[in-house]
Amino acid sequence: MPNHRINIFLESKKWVDKKIFKSKESIDKFIYHLSQETIKKCFLQPRFKRFKNLKTNVNFILADDKFLKKLNTAFLNKKKPTNVLSFPNENFFKNKENFLGEIFLSYDTCKKEAKKFKIDSKDRIGHMIVHGTLHLLGYDHKTKVDEKKMIYIESKILNSLGINYY
Repeated sequence: MPNHRINIFLESKKWVDKKIFKSKESIDKFIYHLSQETIKKCFLQPRFKRFKNLKTNVNFILADDKFLKKLNTAFLNKKKPTNVLSFPNENFFKNKENFLGEIFLSYDTCKKEAKKFKIDSKDRIGHMIVHGTLHLLGYDHKTKVDEKKMIYIESKILNSLGINYY
């Protein structure tokens, strides 16, 4: 199975927080590993059979609440920050294009939620990396049925990676 290309852009310097990640390289390794594993595990499922040898490309943008609030307002008409926003490439499934899409993560919200759920900040960020990647692969939680499917695959992946979540 091919390795997927993961591009990581640091929009906010808050991400280089010595308590969570020692360096930009440690952030990159963490995101790279989790997104690779999420894509690989999904591509093993029957619904992704035709994609199993496709090398995909994903962009991660590491931002803060201010940045995510702007995006959330512009694209979802919600005037508040959020933890993760995924923008899937609509042509991925139609044309088997390599580019899966972009994932924006808010350092501030992930850290607040980790505290709220009494889990490690790195685990919360890891959960959002997996969650955002699943959105790029067509998973959603708009209906109860879709939500159940997404939670099932998400929890399976998180458990296999040793990530604690609420």
